[in-house]
Amino acid sequence: MTSSDRAPQEAATSRLDDLGPRVASALVLGAFGLAVTIIGGPWIAGATGAAVVIMSYEWTRMSEPNSLSAAFAFCVIGALGAVMAASWSQYPLAFAIMAVFGVASSLRRRSLVQALETAGGVIYIGAPCVLFLALRGHEPEGAKIILGLFSIIWSADAAAYFGGKLIGGPKLVPNLSPAKTWSGFAAGALAGMAAAVAFAAVIGGPASLWAPVGAVLALVGLCGDLFESLLKRRFGVKDASRIIPGHGGVLDRIDGLMAATMTTSIALALTPTLWLSLLGLTP
Repeated sequence: MTSSDRAPQEAATSRLDDLGPRVASALVLGAFGLAVTIIGGPWIAGATGAAVVIMSYEWTRMSEPNSLSAAFAFCVIGALGAVMAASWSQYPLAFAIMAVFGVASSLRRRSLVQALETAGGVIYIGAPCVLFLALRGHEPEGAKIILGLFSIIWSADAAAYFGGKLIGGPKLVPNLSPAKTWSGFAAGALAGMAAAVAFAAVIGGPASLWAPVGAVLALVGLCGDLFESLLKRRFGVKDASRIIPGHGGVLDRIDGLMAATMTTSIALALTPTLWLSLLGLTP
């Protein structure tokens, strides 16, 4: 075999060299996420709280590595306190806790930009987690909505990864995230739409409504991933942490889900009958 023959094979191997750890981690985390979502109650609250602790560490590790202890204390108390309040369905209190600790922590910083980073970190971590619990708290519709979100975002993530790695092509935002391509972005959007249609068939919802919802949420999730890349570029780090083999940190793994959760919560709050329409029930 000549060197020219080996080159394509070596390139294909290098593009997928992290596939094994990535798939294994995704399967374990996916199974755990499905289990706690279906069980609900203190299980999903506890899992969300654990994620908040890890993400608070990851955020402060990136944004304030020289003041890690103080930054982590404010961030984790604000975000975790908000999740605890949300687990008791005290949502206004949850956002008040985030605001208080975010502002209090920001007073330690010397510039407006630094203060916004610090206060924003508490909101960035806490708000999606509070809204995630709020979505799940709607019985019996909440579990189905969360499972639909999982289906869309996980499918979009996987398709974007494989589309970008195997198809390649023009880069999406090369200065921000050199690995992401337009082919991956398109594959992710199509996969999210397909997953939404399949989920609609399972629960008896209208495919005509789930299809655009799936496409929009897939794009939102992919944009959430890009936003996380923007944050990491600003802080000069490659990954939020290395706690998840093949994925990096928890923030790296669920950035798309966080963005989609925020979007779904706002949409359902503005259009209350959308709950029933998505589930194929009469408003």
